[in-house]
Amino acid sequence: EAAEGADVVLVEGQGSMVHPSYSGVTLGLLHGSMPHAQIMCGQPSRTHVTGVSWMKIPPLSEMIHLYEILAAPLRPAPMIAVALNTFDLSDADARAAIKSAENETGLPTTDPVRYHAQPIADAIADFHRKRIGNL
Repeated sequence: EAAEGADVVLVEGQGSMVHPSYSGVTLGLLHGSMPHAQIMCGQPSRTHVTGVSWMKIPPLSEMIHLYEILAAPLRPAPMIAVALNTFDLSDADARAAIKSAENETGLPTTDPVRYHAQPIADAIADFHRKRIGNL
């Protein structure tokens, strides 16, 4: 009901497709919201799923592919940007992680809390404009 009549609706994700305890919730949210596009979120310093030391977090490019494949049966939902949480990195390391993610994925990337959300906002606006073709 909250999305009715809105041009753009942002739905926050939950958990991760690679978390053994929460992947079902994440898939349900992905399928239930049926997004037109997605934004990948990650924490560059995290190498394993929290609380599951044996579950290594795949590279961003693999995670993006996974989410796009899982969304596709209901609606193509390309990844359009990457949001990183770099709170535990130095400024230099955070900027390097952002640049590395951009290079790996080819997508606009930022830490929207630490720096600015403009690259993500621009990606959303550009996608929306192309999707509806009249903005």
